[in-house]
Amino acid sequence: MLRPLCTIAFTLLFTLTTSLAHAQAALLVLLFGDKAATENFHFTLDAGLNLSSMPGVSGTTPATGFYFGLGTFIKLNDNWAFTPEFKPVSPRGGKGFENAFVDTTGAVGSYATQLKLNYIDIPLQFHRQVSERFYLRAGPQVSFLTSGKLATTGDLVGGDAFTVTKDIQDDLMPVELALPIDLGLVFSKPRGYKGIDLRLRYCLGLTEVFEANTAGISSTNSTVQFFLSFPFVNVE
Repeated sequence: MLRPLCTIAFTLLFTLTTSLAHAQAALLVLLFGDKAATENFHFTLDAGLNLSSMPGVSGTTPATGFYFGLGTFIKLNDNWAFTPEFKPVSPRGGKGFENAFVDTTGAVGSYATQLKLNYIDIPLQFHRQVSERFYLRAGPQVSFLTSGKLATTGDLVGGDAFTVTKDIQDDLMPVELALPIDLGLVFSKPRGYKGIDLRLRYCLGLTEVFEANTAGISSTNSTVQFFLSFPFVNVE
């Protein structure tokens, strides 16, 4: 029963993302003209899933989230390109934090706490075409923290569920530096603004997530991203 439901959900997500990509392509071409939809210079719409973890905090487990934003392809020669991106929705964090910020000695029964972070990512990668279908990308990334919360969900002794959130953005570093490395597959070549790439990215956090005065907590971000990339290339 679960497998058919997952298949249906994936199909609906794929259809919705594809429709959104085509609508976005039309808007960008309207704004920038056909010169922004060539093989030498074009935009992409990227959307997919994050699997984030915090290896410096013991006992935590990975958390999932939705990843979304725009990319740019600037061709340098037949094998190389510069591909800066703007990703305003890029969640990170982890599950299983011990500090739940609730009184667990009272009427609270079981509970679990998740650190929820969101960043604006700006990757500045270089693209290397390996073959007609495969490519690699790597380069620095700077990210700006837009929110940071601890969210605790659980059950009271009487059976009622509860959710408690605490804003801890002031305890987090506002800027993060990272190194994203991509493996890309051209799943469908562009034809009339319709093309699809499959991309797998590992993003290694290079700087501390928490402020130095956050007692007893130290970690970087470690993120795996699987997403679809829709290039807006007008190739008939």
